[in-house]
Amino acid sequence: MGTKSENEAAKLTSLVDDMVEQTEGDQASVGDLLQAISTRSFGPLLIVPALITISPIGAIPGVPAVVGLVIMLLAGQILVGQRHPWLPQWLLALSFDRDRLVKAQGRLKSLLSSAATFFKPRLQALVSPTAERVVAVCCIALALTYFPLGLVPFGVALPGIAICLLGLGLTTRDGLLTAGGLIASLAVMGGVVATFFS
Repeated sequence: MGTKSENEAAKLTSLVDDMVEQTEGDQASVGDLLQAISTRSFGPLLIVPALITISPIGAIPGVPAVVGLVIMLLAGQILVGQRHPWLPQWLLALSFDRDRLVKAQGRLKSLLSSAATFFKPRLQALVSPTAERVVAVCCIALALTYFPLGLVPFGVALPGIAICLLGLGLTTRDGLLTAGGLIASLAVMGGVVATFFS
């Protein structure tokens, strides 16, 4: 029987495998990806678009804006207390080159597997319902940065990492990850304000 960290790593890397193995053809749509991970939890649904922007897919023109919209809609639903995720059909139908997802599979799995060794339930105040709403506000603010940063190659990687940390914190009930995500969020938003609005 594997250790707890090994089990967490297996669960998280399976998200990436499912996105690749349960999609087919030349194109993969937003709806295909969300259906592949088959979850009613918001945590993994925040991780998936964040991973997309960390991967080479995030450099495709237009992808950051689409992913930003997905994140804002999901985080908005957390904020208002909706129990089950929902996205409009037109957004679910948007697609991109699946080959880029296949090429990124190994790197994303390695990243999640390495990170999972540190995950464990702790600092539960930072994954409480109130904290989840704070996370939602941060995710919305970070998603807004996708629009100016999407003009810069791989510019959305940094907010993507912050959102990934926040989603992982909610998924694994690890308040330390949530804290790291909140700190990274402030750093990213401060950098965007200083760069584009000063």
